[in-house]
Amino acid sequence: MQHLRQSVRTFLDGSAWPEGVDDASRREQAKLMYDYIKFHIGLYLATPAAIGLLGSTFAVADKPAFQAGLAAMMVIYLGAGLHASRFMGRFINVAWDQNVMATFADKAFTFQRRVMHHWTYWLGLIIGLAGLLIAKL
Repeated sequence: MQHLRQSVRTFLDGSAWPEGVDDASRREQAKLMYDYIKFHIGLYLATPAAIGLLGSTFAVADKPAFQAGLAAMMVIYLGAGLHASRFMGRFINVAWDQNVMATFADKAFTFQRRVMHHWTYWLGLIIGLAGLLIAKL
C-alpha cells in the first residue's frame, strides 16, 4: 500500500530521481522520454489524417459536427505538439552543463507535462471520434 501511495504522490507531484540512480541510468531515461515524445508528436500528426479519412469513408466530411470535432482535435494536438517541442527544445538546443539532468527531472516529472503530452492525445481522439459519431447519426 505504501508503494501505491508513493506512486500516486510521484505521479501528481512529479519528482526527481531517487538517491543512488547513476548518471547513465538518468541519461537512458531521458533518451526514452525523448523517443516517447517523438512518438506522441507523430500521433498528433497522423491521427487527424486518419479521422479525416474515416470522415470521407463514412460520407460525413461535409457535416458541421464532423468538421468541428476534427478542427477541435487539430487545435488540441497543435497545442500539445508545441508544448512537447518546446519542452524538448530546452534540452536539445543548448549546451549541457553538470546540472542538466537535475533540470530535466524538474521539468520532465511534472503532472503538467504528463497531461500535455499524454492525456491531450486521448482527449483529442475522443473529440474527433465524437464529431464523427454525431455527424453519422
